Amino acid sequence: MKYVIYPGCLTLTEQYAYELSTRRVFEALGIELLTPENISCCGAPLRSVNAYGWIYLAARNMAVLEDEEAPAMILCNWCHLSFTHARKLLSEKEELRLWVNELLKEEDLEYRGDLEFKHLVEVLHDDIGIKVIAESVKVKLESLTLSPHSGCQLIRPTELGRPDNSVNPVKLSNLIEALGAKAVRHVGELECCGWAIYKTRVDAGLTLAGNRIKAASDAKVDGMIVVCPHGAEMLDGMQSEAGKAIGSKLELPVLYYTQLLGLALGIEPKELGLQLNRSPVERILERISINSS
Repeated sequence: MKYVIYPGCLTLTEQYAYELSTRRVFEALGIELLTPENISCCGAPLRSVNAYGWIYLAARNMAVLEDEEAPAMILCNWCHLSFTHARKLLSEKEELRLWVNELLKEEDLEYRGDLEFKHLVEVLHDDIGIKVIAESVKVKLESLTLSPHSGCQLIRPTELGRPDNSVNPVKLSNLIEALGAKAVRHVGELECCGWAIYKTRVDAGLTLAGNRIKAASDAKVDGMIVVCPHGAEMLDGMQSEAGKAIGSKLELPVLYYTQLLGLALGIEPKELGLQLNRSPVERILERISINSS
């Protein structure tokens, strides 16, 4: 089993722990990850400003990945939605597809529309499977209760077909519980992390993030688990600022699922990039008796 990894811009430029931990756990699971060349931004940041620029970038990346020897595994919720939405439009509008391919000729590329791509959650849950993951666990995590945060664009909009159910997402919860931990469902689980509005309304973005973290804290969990670099930026990286925005002191560990999986597989915290997290993840390590040094 092998996949071509498409990390997305934010993972490659800021959220290094996501790619680091993903590569390490897939190595431990015996699954090969291929690294594509010539990839770029998925185009999502342009969608509301220049729709043609977005479509071109999404199609260009899919054209590059179509020439690889394995399905693509997308780490970012935004990238996955960008590809999904662009593919739908390109399949419905022949003129748009012809326009894109005319531009792609300059790089000797062609968008065919036959790329198989999946989000990391789909690969872990549907392809590798809960049973295999559970059987690979070396460090049981029964002492942990955790809040799953799938992220808006992993589950919405429903009409485009998302990796999990928009009303009752279960895949991340199932993956958490495969490691022996308890996934706690609570009000706030489906709420936005605030990233989508943070760049234009800092106060609103931080308030959304703060409310999401507080909802998890009020549910008495040990930490929150994310699968999107945008969610991690807000809930882990901006946690202190988010607390100030809602007038509350927030101290909740936030980890990528790949980091949690790595700990359960017996991988050292530094190999998973835990030292890069800004929230108090050492509390999780203490709960499962792992030394962070």
